[in-house]
This record gives sequence, structure tokens and C-alpha cells, in this order.
Amino acid sequence: MLAVLFTLPALMGMWVGLGGNLDHAGKAFGASPIAHGLFFGSVVAMEGVFFLYYYSWTLFQTLPVAGVVAIVAYVSGSRALTEVQERRLGGQR
Repeated sequence: MLAVLFTLPALMGMWVGLGGNLDHAGKAFGASPIAHGLFFGSVVAMEGVFFLYYYSWTLFQTLPVAGVVAIVAYVSGSRALTEVQERRLGGQR
């Protein structure tokens, strides 16, 4: 647990150091709310699947659910990244 707690601040620091910010979150959700919302939801859902696998599920209960969540993450993530690329090409970085 301590490794995770000490890693999160380092990860956030690197994210900010690479130029990540939350200023464009409103623009992103405004331009493509379904794609960004589904992608964020799929990331949270996958964490929930991992928790349930650790807590009570078997591998054969986990894999089908993880597969569906992964497909949603892939499709919505590609749409969200397309929207981000359009903003960057438009000079809104």
C-alpha cells in the first residue's frame, strides 16, 4: 500500500512535467462527451473488475467482463483521442 501511495504523487508530477493539465477537460467533454465519458467510465470499471477479482471473483468470472470493458475502452478511447488530435492540430494545445 505504501508503494502505491508513494508512486501516485510521482506519477502526477511526471504527468504535469510532460505538459498534462485539466484546463482542456471542459473542452474535451464539450466536444465529445460520450467518447470521453465512456473512456473514463471504462477505466474506472476495469479497476472495479480488478478489485472484484482480487476480492471474490474467479478468473472465469473476470475474463468476460474484462473483455467487454476492454472493447468499450478501445472504441471510446480511439474516438476520444481523435477529438484530442483535432484540437491539437487546430492549435489549441
